Amino acid sequence: MRYDLFGYQAVGADLMASHDRFGLHDEMGIGKTATTIGALDRISAKRGIVVVPAMLRENWINEFDKFALQRRRICKGRTVHDFVAWQRDRFDVIVTSYELATKWAPRLLAMGEILDFMAFDEAHYLKNIEAQRTKALLGLEASGDGGAVSLAVNAYHITGTPMANDPMDIYSFLRFARATDMSPQDFVGEYFDARLGTYSARHTPREDRVAALQQLIYSHSIRRTHGQVGLQLPPVHLTELLIEGKTIDLQKALDAYPNLEASIVQAITEGAIERLNDAHIAALRRLLGKAKAVAYAELLRQEMQSGAGKRVSFFWHTEPLLYVQRYLAKYGYTFGVVYGGSSDDDAERAVWRHQNDPGYHGTLLNIKKGGTGLTLIEGNDVDIVESDWSPAGNAQALKRVHRIGQTQAVSARFITLANSFDVHVNRTVADKTRSIARVEGHTMSATPLDPTHVSP
Repeated sequence: MRYDLFGYQAVGADLMASHDRFGLHDEMGIGKTATTIGALDRISAKRGIVVVPAMLRENWINEFDKFALQRRRICKGRTVHDFVAWQRDRFDVIVTSYELATKWAPRLLAMGEILDFMAFDEAHYLKNIEAQRTKALLGLEASGDGGAVSLAVNAYHITGTPMANDPMDIYSFLRFARATDMSPQDFVGEYFDARLGTYSARHTPREDRVAALQQLIYSHSIRRTHGQVGLQLPPVHLTELLIEGKTIDLQKALDAYPNLEASIVQAITEGAIERLNDAHIAALRRLLGKAKAVAYAELLRQEMQSGAGKRVSFFWHTEPLLYVQRYLAKYGYTFGVVYGGSSDDDAERAVWRHQNDPGYHGTLLNIKKGGTGLTLIEGNDVDIVESDWSPAGNAQALKRVHRIGQTQAVSARFITLANSFDVHVNRTVADKTRSIARVEGHTMSATPLDPTHVSP
C-alpha cells in the first residue's frame, strides 16, 4: 500500500528538489525519510546511493515501498557482492551503511559513473571533516573534492541534529552545500569567538554574526519543529531519578586521578568529547554503569511487578545492559536487546516484538546503536540509564518513543547515581544545548533536563 506525503512533507520535498545540494534538518520524528523520497520522485532520480547507520537500511527500503511514486529496484548493501550487483545495474538504488560506503568509496570513484543522487541520513555522522568517512564521502574539508559525493548530481544532508555537540558542527554541512569556501580557521574567525584555538573546542557564536550565520544555514536547508508543521505530539515529562548504588569503587577511581571529575565536566562543557576517550575515564564510566545496573535492575523488577507498561531503556555499555536483561529474565520478564553485538536481523526482530508482541515487556538499547532511526511507540516510558555525554544523543534516544504515532504523554527519566559525579555530568549535558539552540534560532526558557528529584 502506498501512502501520500503530508502537506508539510510535500513542501519540504519541493524545496529539496529545487537545490542540487540541500539539508533536511527537520526535528526528529517529523518524517524526513518520506520527505526525501518525495524529493527524489520530483527530480525523477533513479540511480543513486543512500548512506545510513546500518540499522536503518531496512527502514529506508520499507519507506521506499510506502512512499515512492517512481519504481526503483532497491538493494540492501550488506556485502561487496551487493555493491557489485548494484554496480552492474541489477539494482537502481543501494542502501548501505557509513562503514561500507566509506570502504567502497575508492571503487565508486574509479567507476566514474554520474549518479542521480546521494542521500546521507543521520548526516551528523559526517560532522568531523578530519574523519576518514567524511573525507571518503564528502571529500577534502567536506567540499566534495575527492569524495564520492562529487559523482552525484543531487545530494541531500539529512539529520535532526546538524549541530550535535557544538555550533561549529554546522561547518561540514555548509561546505557540503557549497554555501561557503572558507577554511575552518577562517570560518571560526568570521562567526565565532575563537577563544580556544582548535577545531574541536567549544565555539560561542559572535553576537554580531549570529543573524548572518543563520541566514547562511537556512538558505541551504530547512528545519521545522513539530509545532511548526502542526504535529501536536503529547508532552514529554522529564525527571531525574536518583538511585542508591555502590560508589566506593567510583570514589577510589576519582581519588587516583585528582581533578578528574572537573576535567570531565570541562570536556563536556567545551564540546571536546574526544578527550573523554582516555583509558582512565572510560574505566570510570564502566564502573558507573555497573554501579547503576544492579540498583536499576531491581527497581525495574519492582515496577514490572507493580504493573508498569512497556519500557525503553538506554545504556552506553553492553555489560550493564545484559546484566539488567538477565536479571529480569530470572523473574519472567522478557526484554529485547539492541547493542553492538546484535545483528541487524536480531535488532529488527527486537523492535518488531516491542511494537507487536503483548508478551514483551520492553527493549534495552545501546544509545549509539539504537538511539537513531527506530520507532518504539508501543509504550511511553523511557529510562536513560547511562546518558550520552552529548545532548543530541539523548534527544535522539527520546525521539524513539516521542514521535509520530505516539498517543500518550511520554515519561522520561534520567537515571542518576546519587552522591556521585553522575549528577554533575547530567546537568552539564543539559546546559550544553543553549549555544546550539541559539544558532538554530530558538530560545530556551529551561534546560532540557530540569529535574524533579525523586527516590526509588
